[in-house]
Amino acid sequence: MIQSFFTKDPKWISAWDVFLEQTDRGLYNQYSDWIKAYQVFGFESQFYLLTQDDKVVGGCGIVVAKFAFFKFYIVPCGPVLAAGFENRVDAIITDLKKDASAKGCCYFQISLPVLKSEAIIYNYTLPTISEQSIYFSGSSGTKFKYVIPLYGKRLIPLEGKTHAEVFAKYSKNHQRNITKAATYGLDFKFVTSAEEVEEAYQCFELNAKEKGYPLRSYASMKDTLANYIAKDYARMAGCFYENKLVGAVYAMKCGNRFIYINGGVLKEFQHMNVSHFMHDCMIKESLALNFKSYDISVGGSAGVIKFKEGFGSELHEFIDTKHWILNPFIFKIYLLFENKLKKYKTTIAKILLKVKK
Repeated sequence: MIQSFFTKDPKWISAWDVFLEQTDRGLYNQYSDWIKAYQVFGFESQFYLLTQDDKVVGGCGIVVAKFAFFKFYIVPCGPVLAAGFENRVDAIITDLKKDASAKGCCYFQISLPVLKSEAIIYNYTLPTISEQSIYFSGSSGTKFKYVIPLYGKRLIPLEGKTHAEVFAKYSKNHQRNITKAATYGLDFKFVTSAEEVEEAYQCFELNAKEKGYPLRSYASMKDTLANYIAKDYARMAGCFYENKLVGAVYAMKCGNRFIYINGGVLKEFQHMNVSHFMHDCMIKESLALNFKSYDISVGGSAGVIKFKEGFGSELHEFIDTKHWILNPFIFKIYLLFENKLKKYKTTIAKILLKVKK
């Protein structure tokens, strides 16, 4: 028997996480801890599940963002559906829109894990949907910027290959840099203790500060990171030179693959090509686990994208995110206060962090 329902029940949420990890279509930003992490901003979360004979076969995590009397209903990317349940997409979107309206939300946004091309990549995504789908009744793009959708995947193919065969697809420059990095005797290992994870995260914070991009504080992330690592839904790795941490990389483990999330190298050690070395180590670990690919992630500056391309990665973009304005009057008022929202959201986050300590 097939059932669909909204839930906050820990039992079902745990089953949802297991489903995401084990199905090739699993999306890391649908993990319950990822969805719940928005609570630090005063946002709410819930889950919509599709089950067959009490087994999870699909669903999505939902963020209900709130600011004063404004409410926004966001599915960061989804639904995730097991093979054979793809025809449920329209019914699910209809249920989500109804729920958004019932909650008094002025805005509904969803991003489908469907490729722009008709390529098939290891059954990682939903197949192309009909132009008559309700999805295409929405407007393209995002009007609410505080819950970020997925825009695709950047995959390094590994299926049926040895490391030597994967290495041969790297650019000549990457090959030289990794070979050179190995001569320094760098030690790459996964870390799990709170102290080790915090030290690794400091690499990301320093890197973000030096390069001028925003990054959530360790204080706001530590519980989420601890939960992920304890469940083996994520890995934090450190790179050591003469027993000193010189770089770190953080990757989610979902959908039978690693997805790169963040990395950083201490400035005085960047000449050692530590970043090249760490990603090559993550690829080796992926091969050891018989993963079909390593997702080095979409996006970044021109230099970052060139770096990712050097590993022989292939970009697979999703179709446009869609949104619906459910209450045009309230949404117009929100647009007038949009700049204030960002300031208010940051203040909420700081207050909540102090309360939680």
